[in-house]
Amino acid sequence: MRRTILQVVLVAVAAAGAGALNIGAAQAPRRQLTVRQAQQIAVLVAHHDNIDLSDSHIELNSMDLGSDFTPGFFSFILIRESVSPGPDETLRRYAINRHTGDVWEMTLCTHYDFPELARMQHTFAGRAAANATELSAQGKRLGCTLEKGAPTS
Repeated sequence: MRRTILQVVLVAVAAAGAGALNIGAAQAPRRQLTVRQAQQIAVLVAHHDNIDLSDSHIELNSMDLGSDFTPGFFSFILIRESVSPGPDETLRRYAINRHTGDVWEMTLCTHYDFPELARMQHTFAGRAAANATELSAQGKRLGCTLEKGAPTS
């Protein structure tokens, strides 16, 4: 009899604990990318844009100095340093959503979507791609009123 009561109590405690774990999981905050993960995404997209980061005159730098350049996004700039007197050339300005890993080129207002990027976003952000409504909202936050054709392939 004692054994049966003990088993019932243990099962009840285990079930209650499992329920508490499920409640906690449902209330867990969304994962955010780390700066390092966002930089890895920026490097992948730069390669997709055929930018040779091994060129000693090309630099990838964060634009988030002290605070977010664009709230909710990691921001990176790719520049080609001038080899002669004159200004450096801005090649790309990437905004990477801190929650989804979605990547936008801020000057061109283009959203990137290609298989290697989707795999990296899923690995880092732990979720599927953003839907059209989310992408539209992201574009508006970046000052893009109309999404232009996304670089693919």
